[in-house]
Amino acid sequence: MTELYCLSNFIDFSQSLHEPLKHSNRIKYTCFDISTNYVVFGASSGSLYLFNRCSGKFLHLIPSKHGPVTHLAISANEKYVAFSTQRSMICIYAVNLSAHNTPQVIYTNLSSDQTLQVTCIHWTQDEKQFYYGDTRGQVNLVLLSSFIGKSLLNMGVHPILFLESPIVQIDDFESLLLVSNSSKCILCNTEYEEYKQIGNRPRDGAYGACFAISTNESVNPSRIYCARPGSRIWEVDFEGEVLQTHQFKAALATSPEKIHKFHGYEEDTIAKYEENDEMLEYQPQNLQFSKIQMLNKDFLLAFTEFALYVFDMRNSAVVLWCNQFERIVDCRVIGKEIIVFTQSGSLYSVQLNPLKTHACRLVRQEKLLECACLMRKNVKYFADKAREDYDLNILNQIKKFLINRQEFELLNDLSVIFDAIMQCEAIGDNNSTGSSSGTTERSTSVGAIGFQFMPNNNHTPPAKEVYVLENAFCENLRSVKGSEKHFKDALLTVTGKFGKNIIKYKFNIFAEEQKKLVRDLIPSNERSLPFNDIKAIYEKDEEIVCRTKKSHTTETTQNTTNNGHHISAEEKTIYNLYLICKSAKISNINFVERYRSLFDEYSARELIDLLSKLEMVMQEHGENAEQARKNCCEMYFNYLNAELIWEMDDYTRDFIAEGFVLLNTTADIVRCDNCAFPLRFDNTCVFHELGAVLLRYYWSRNEQVKCFDVLMQVPALLDVLAKFYMAENNIEKVVPIVLSYRQPELLLEVGKGLSLAAWARCFEQFVDLQQGRLCCINCECVTTVDNVNQHFFYTWNCFLSIALEYLQAQEIFAMIFKWSNYIANDAIDREFYTRCLLKG
Repeated sequence: MTELYCLSNFIDFSQSLHEPLKHSNRIKYTCFDISTNYVVFGASSGSLYLFNRCSGKFLHLIPSKHGPVTHLAISANEKYVAFSTQRSMICIYAVNLSAHNTPQVIYTNLSSDQTLQVTCIHWTQDEKQFYYGDTRGQVNLVLLSSFIGKSLLNMGVHPILFLESPIVQIDDFESLLLVSNSSKCILCNTEYEEYKQIGNRPRDGAYGACFAISTNESVNPSRIYCARPGSRIWEVDFEGEVLQTHQFKAALATSPEKIHKFHGYEEDTIAKYEENDEMLEYQPQNLQFSKIQMLNKDFLLAFTEFALYVFDMRNSAVVLWCNQFERIVDCRVIGKEIIVFTQSGSLYSVQLNPLKTHACRLVRQEKLLECACLMRKNVKYFADKAREDYDLNILNQIKKFLINRQEFELLNDLSVIFDAIMQCEAIGDNNSTGSSSGTTERSTSVGAIGFQFMPNNNHTPPAKEVYVLENAFCENLRSVKGSEKHFKDALLTVTGKFGKNIIKYKFNIFAEEQKKLVRDLIPSNERSLPFNDIKAIYEKDEEIVCRTKKSHTTETTQNTTNNGHHISAEEKTIYNLYLICKSAKISNINFVERYRSLFDEYSARELIDLLSKLEMVMQEHGENAEQARKNCCEMYFNYLNAELIWEMDDYTRDFIAEGFVLLNTTADIVRCDNCAFPLRFDNTCVFHELGAVLLRYYWSRNEQVKCFDVLMQVPALLDVLAKFYMAENNIEKVVPIVLSYRQPELLLEVGKGLSLAAWARCFEQFVDLQQGRLCCINCECVTTVDNVNQHFFYTWNCFLSIALEYLQAQEIFAMIFKWSNYIANDAIDREFYTRCLLKG
């Protein structure tokens, strides 16, 4: 039958944990983490409070003045505690319980903007690094450096993933990183920098995700679980493919489980178990699980503010849910314990145990009445278990106890259980008498393993029946049918020379058959990379990695595919570049260091030819021609040192100019009616410095035509042209550029070089600008433009504030009076006149 579970071994740690705070009503615990030996609390004061987990004894106060602690996590080996604060800081404490040494805390600022907050912290099994996510959607890796492994010196923060919404939960397994944010889940291979979004259906809200690592891959393969809206959970394989959706909304319309606490009074004990919650009607629960984690390697633990939930994912069933905690803030799993931290700063511990285990423990603790009440509430369960589990004969003590107390009604209710125990004992006695040596040969898990009855056909006096255990778990005794029986279930990864990763198959292999496995047993149409990036026919020097055994066996293969096609080194390089580019697009990270060494091996012309071939590969994988060209140009420009433009040949320089224009071309440009030169445009520009160097080269070679050809398509470089004109003292050209460019910083920069006459000209054109008339930089013709006042620079307050930096107040007032008929009454704030009076 299905196993039933309960929450027992309840412990309240609150009294001892609040002892250090008894003299201050102001300080509150804000967050916590727990490990094998320690419990650490973060406080509103910014300090950390370290306790011994086993005894509850307060050990250490770690003072910190960086603001209230928001999140914290203990490293796997308990050497470090990472924590974040409300002042946008990430800090590390090196655990040191010596009274002679000052607690060592190192820290770094995340941002000058204190609205940026850490949302989660996750340590890897390696003590030298951890991940943290923040509210802007960025995931960072923190690497710790130490001196001779003792004194912590520094930490380096490295951004590895940029997403569009706050990070909810981070988990990892070996080289795989699982990141859940408010809209999706991303599976990353950190070793090869490959990324994939799990599923295609977006969501909006805090939903967690975690790894579920199995100890027996053949029976229960390792999985990934991702919380979804509506009490649903995705089951995902390590390829990032959604296998099924578990629906728990309707299944949660059951009564909550009460925590089994010891009651000192018998009346309270009986009253507790006589409460019948099953008569109440419970509605389906539509829940949002912001954090999920594995419990006992078999179950999934989730929680909301008001309840705990335990799910059996293998059977897609609700194990139990419990609503006996007040406003849950966070939960942790340590061993078999569930640690619950509440909004009041209290800490509780409970354990998930099978009902039969809990009942036996109650008997051993001599809590017989409580055990009897538990059995009466679950009569069918205990009766079924008693027929198959000999260890439950310990419950016979309940029978004697109830007879002595004359609890005959309760005894009658439990009679079916005691009858089942008697039947199991009779079978056990028959088994032990029938053994040839006269000793007891009995397995406590016969019911789980199964047995076969062997009749006695001899004419000698009949002995007791002999039961032989099936060889269900003895692989060596099983008959072999076909070559597939030779292979032991394992989780395999085929990796290539350039980081082509995770092809996972489940086969039984011996060392001498690995090469045959890859060549023969994996169909060619299934040899795809984990995220279906490219075909594995481009792999060379395949390496088979068994995750479950941590072994690495390299098999060298020929540099040809099954159809005899030769794969050149250049083709391998191209497909490697394709993978890098795809990973960069998903993660929004510049991976230039991954391909810099590859580009260094080519001359300028050879590199352009290589990028042309890369374009073709991108088009073969679904990109349109324009986007493929943009991707290649971005990779090249990220690699390129802009100053090398001065040393290049015309062919390479023209390629750079065309790519720069392609990346910055936009249709949203208002042009001159006379010469079509840009008048109003978006001044954002990618690779602006590269474009500036390109224009400087053309201008220095008197190639103004080429310079204006670029400007016609990328007017965002007009600030560079303004500086050229300033150097030539051509103020007539500078003024319209500054007013068209819509960037106050440009006027602030060139304003120091403008004379009073130039400022007067600037005033005149600014008045025209307010009327919707723009002067062309190229031909100086005036064009009427609608809705010109959409940018804050086109306000009198901003313009006059900059002018006041370089002109006297009287000079500005004279110009204001001259153009007063064109200035609205409320266009200039009172603060501007105050500044004029202060300047004098």
